[in-house]
This record gives sequence, C-alpha cells and structure tokens, in this order.
Amino acid sequence: MARGRRRTPVSRPALALSSDGDRATASRLERVLAHEGRIDRVTHGFHTYPAGLHPDAAADLVAMAPAGPVLDPFCGGGTVLVEARLAGRASVGRDVSPVARLVSATRVAWTDEALRTTMRSTARKLAATAHEAQDEPPARILDAVGDWYEPHVRWELESLRRGIAAAPPEARSLLWAGLSSILVKASHRRSDTSARRAEQHRPPGTTAVLFHKRVRELGRRLEALEAALGPDPAPCDVVDGDARTTPPGGGFALVATSPPYPGTYDYLSMQALREAWLGVRGPRALEIGPRRDWRGDAGGARAAWFDATVAWMGAAAAALRPGGWMAIVIGDGHDDLGLIDTLQASWDAGRSVGLVPHAHATAERQDVGRGVVLGEHAIVLTKA
Repeated sequence: MARGRRRTPVSRPALALSSDGDRATASRLERVLAHEGRIDRVTHGFHTYPAGLHPDAAADLVAMAPAGPVLDPFCGGGTVLVEARLAGRASVGRDVSPVARLVSATRVAWTDEALRTTMRSTARKLAATAHEAQDEPPARILDAVGDWYEPHVRWELESLRRGIAAAPPEARSLLWAGLSSILVKASHRRSDTSARRAEQHRPPGTTAVLFHKRVRELGRRLEALEAALGPDPAPCDVVDGDARTTPPGGGFALVATSPPYPGTYDYLSMQALREAWLGVRGPRALEIGPRRDWRGDAGGARAAWFDATVAWMGAAAAALRPGGWMAIVIGDGHDDLGLIDTLQASWDAGRSVGLVPHAHATAERQDVGRGVVLGEHAIVLTKA
C-alpha cells in the first residue's frame, strides 16, 4: 500500500535541504519548505484541514511570483487564497470537495460588523436551544454517523443543524463553517487524519458551548481579515471544479498549489462525518491519487496518478499567461514498488504540457510509520 509523508501545518523538521535551477528562486524555495509551527494570522487558524500548506510557505510563493491573478486548483482549506487576498491579488480557488470549498470560502470571506453581529447573535440563540435538545437526527444522518457521537452530543448537533438551516441567509454559510469546525472534535474520532476511535465523554451542553465559542472566534478572525484587506479587497472566487478541466477565466500570473500526495490520504472520505451533517458529498471518482487506489495494483495506481497529474497541469498551464509561474509543493510517496518520485514526475508532466522547469528545492523528512526518508518538493515551472 502506498504511503507518503503526512503534511500538517506543524510538519516534521527537514533532515536536509537541497535545491537546483535558478539560484535566486531555488534559495527562496528552500525557505518555503523550511517553515514550521502554527500560524494564527487572520483566518488561518480557524477550522482544521488535513494536509494544509504552511501559511508562510503560501505567502512566500505568492510574493516571489510575477504580479497578477492567482489560481489554486486544489484549494483545500484556502491557505493560498488567504495569502493572495492579503497580498492584494485577485484569486480563484477550485476543489471537488464541498467541505474544502466551505472552509476556503469562509477563510477568505469579506465581512462587515453588521454581518458578524448577526452571525454571533444567531449562534448564541442556537446554542441556548441546543442545550435542551433531545431529538435524534434523521435516518440519513444517523446511519452515516453511527456511534461516533454520544447520544446527547448527537441531539445538540441536530438542534444546531436545524437552526442553521433556518438562520438568516447572509450568515448561514459562516454558521455552517462554525458547525463543521467542531464535528470531529465532538466525535470519538481521533483526528481529521485518523479514523481510529478515541473514546471521550463530553458533558451535556458542552458541544453547544463549543459551537458558540468557535463562531465567536470566527467573528474575531474575520474582523482581523477585514482590517487587513481594507474597504476594497481584491476579488476571490471559490468554485466547484475538477482540476483536470479548464478553470474559469484565464490570464493567471501564478498557479500555486499543493496537489494530493500520491497514495497518502483518501481526502474526501476523511470528511465523511462533516458531509453527513452538512448534507453534502464529494465525488470520490474525481479524487487524484487517493490511498485506496494502491490497495490493489501499485503499477496501475502509479500510471493513473501520473496521467491525472499531466491532465491537471495541462489544464492549469492553459490558464497561465505567457511568463506565468506554476509553483507546486508536493511530497514523494512509497508503495510496494518503492519510491514514488514526485519531483521527476512533475518535471515530466510539466514538460509534456509545454512548461519549462525553472527551479526546485527538496526537504528530506522522516516517515516514521514507514521507516523511510521521503522528499518534499517545492517546484517552479514557467510558461514560455
């Protein structure tokens, strides 16, 4: 079975750094890979999201590339989009995951005090109602979440869910994001990236309180984002889209993204609890390089992942303007056939769609579970 290094915002320190290509760019890419530690700048700290790019790495990629609009075809939790907005650059984020789109859109949302007040006051009322709730969720949710929650926690979550569905429309998506942010923490699931059980007891009422606290936290973070962006922020759109298809618009100066590491996660399946409560579902068939592909034929999984890489890079390259940059952060995988070299694969795929290798940096990191050292790469290709 394939396995790659597990990305988190607090990643394991690099054992070694190396780089090649244009020296100025390569040196800056080394810094991209060296960032570690938690960053709470504006909305970055709100809502955990697996395998996120470090915010300072995203900021560096945006700052070093040619000026102009930014595209992230795998926007995930929206890290690149937040940094593009803070830099005053128009941006577009795409993702097939409805949970990713909700989180990204929330993190880049421009709000005013009136909207934040509506959001907070609604959350307070919903939390007060949820304290007394004793109704189970409908069967479609109950069947999906099973015994991942204590009964009283399910009742509180169901009350919150119903309340948000009837909340003022202008605040509804922000409240959904607040609910989404607590769904794993309130469960018996160990973490966002582990489906193992970790039994815990939450006293009655604490789930509703946690929701209210998270929404208030979101309000503070969105207020900080509004202050940083000013009254006329650059536009940012978060849209549904397969990265292998032509993105909306064009003329992008930078494609900055961290695509799925091959064979590392089943990204959409990790959001199953959230999908059940939010009433959404991501299309599993559109995932690129999910871990489940490696449960059979490793050679076939490698070929499928490379073909998908060529397809998404080709679609993104078509949207780049001449002289534009494609900046990719991706890690190696490992399967029964050995190393999955994502650096060479990215070079090969890029060349096949008309991009020119410019520079790269590699950080070697220990994969403790597999007992191997794998590379994580920051790569820049250009459009001639």
